[in-house]
Amino acid sequence: MDRVNEHALYSSNISINQTGGGKSKSRSPTKNNNTYIPADIDGETSTALDKFRKANRILQKELDQVKEQLKKEQQRTSKLEKQLEISKLSLL
Repeated sequence: MDRVNEHALYSSNISINQTGGGKSKSRSPTKNNNTYIPADIDGETSTALDKFRKANRILQKELDQVKEQLKKEQQRTSKLEKQLEISKLSLL
């Protein structure tokens, strides 16, 4: 098949003029809420999700605190191990 013929096959399907369309409506909500609530989530589920997220933030904060305490204890342990090594060497 020749390239000119391929172009002829597809050119008859192309429409130059657009039909329909026009001014589209805004999709933004008209309410002055700053929160997004999906249509498939009811109030009870939304409340449960909010509680879950709050608990998650609290747990993350506690985890960060525990990690910092662990780091301090590891530093303290390493200092004590060094002191123990020095005391063993001095006893020899």
